Amino acid sequence: MATFAEQMVEQYRTLLAESAGLKTVTVDGQSVTYDQLEERLAYWEGRAAAESGRRPRAASIKLSSGF
Repeated sequence: MATFAEQMVEQYRTLLAESAGLKTVTVDGQSVTYDQLEERLAYWEGRAAAESGRRPRAASIKLSSGF
């Protein structure tokens, strides 16, 4: 069974495919731009990747000062 994040990725991919070439899309009574849909897809793809272990939940941080 797909996780919620994976379901959202599929929903946004479908919505983007259906609205290719449009500048503004109405989703659930709310108008969003095509760029906003792409940003939301990228967010949910990241969440889905983190949940499945394909991507770390946090970026690695170098703590040495380097001086």
